[in-house]
Amino acid sequence: MALKSNVTALAVVKQPSVDTFVDPTTANLTPVSQLRFQIDGITIANDEYTGSPFKNADAISGKRVTGSFNLKLRPPGGASPPSADAYLPGLILQAAKFTEVRTTSAIPASPEAGSSGSTTGLTLGAGATGTADLYKGMAISLASMGTSYKTRMTAIVAYTAGKAATFAETFGSSVSGNYQIPKQLQYVWTPTAADPTLLSLSIWLDGHRFDLMNVRISGLQFVVPTSTKDQAAYPEVQVSFTADINANSAEATPTVPSGGAVPFFKDGDCWLNKVAIGTSTITLDMGLGIEYPPNPNKTDGSDAAELVSGTAKLTMTRQKYLPATLDPLALADAQSYISFWAQWGSAAGAMVQVLVTDARPNYSNPDLGGNLIMESGDLMIDPGTKIVNINFPF
Repeated sequence: MALKSNVTALAVVKQPSVDTFVDPTTANLTPVSQLRFQIDGITIANDEYTGSPFKNADAISGKRVTGSFNLKLRPPGGASPPSADAYLPGLILQAAKFTEVRTTSAIPASPEAGSSGSTTGLTLGAGATGTADLYKGMAISLASMGTSYKTRMTAIVAYTAGKAATFAETFGSSVSGNYQIPKQLQYVWTPTAADPTLLSLSIWLDGHRFDLMNVRISGLQFVVPTSTKDQAAYPEVQVSFTADINANSAEATPTVPSGGAVPFFKDGDCWLNKVAIGTSTITLDMGLGIEYPPNPNKTDGSDAAELVSGTAKLTMTRQKYLPATLDPLALADAQSYISFWAQWGSAAGAMVQVLVTDARPNYSNPDLGGNLIMESGDLMIDPGTKIVNINFPF
């Protein structure tokens, strides 16, 4: 009987020590799609003469194991942030230099009034702590600025020791009334020199199980297409990895639990430099680079892969606007930092925010290839404190 591709499963768990596989349990099974798993031989040409026009076949010195898969960008669900490391896609993000931040109590416990509001900011009240950058990158709810959970929710792109919060959008009137920083699960880009966590993966291909150790995330992209009247598309996290095979065996593929509904990117927010914009696709690429340190003491002559480089960039295809609304040429000329914020979903535990607090715009190219004038442009993202944030408010 032929093996069937849909009878596939993947489980992921943190691996604290190099070369020590951690056996995942059924609780570590996570829904994925578009799995690609590749075992490539490492070959070298044999240049010895054979006494004929024909050469020896290449020698095989080892193998390189790589793969990729997609994760639907699905919020955790529930009424409160899950326990540490319980949100399985978060393990992938942590392995790509994101830090999991769990805010399990709202700040303050009850909504309170702020002061000195503007169309883009508010000075928070007594229940907030006056530490610079403390709330930078977080979701915040502004009770008087919307009529529903989602329209009240925005994001903080800057925060001062004087409790002044700057938001990712421009409101039609000065911000006033009560605010509250809700419970939330965050993944905050942490571009430090420390190596991120390794992972162990188990993959089942219709009864053929592969156990992979020393799994290093080699590529991470957040791809967020707008679902329109013409087509619907899932927001996804596209992941690539490298690994070592610990074992392979015959074992029945376990049943993967349903992850629940995935919100589509529509009926939400998309703001560039605090201007609401229409986009067709947003791609946030963390630009990861890995290498294998040589080590003849190891079976394959290399240590486990290490993260050695990364350059983050956000690319978008958006509607073209007149300069009075959005002037990409002037923004690129200035090379000042601007923000980008996308939010979708409609309820606590079922909402996603992608926030880049500071980025330098590259020049944009108008595209007249269709009936609508679009333009493509990049945001260049420098390493810094709380620059890239993936938020799930509750």
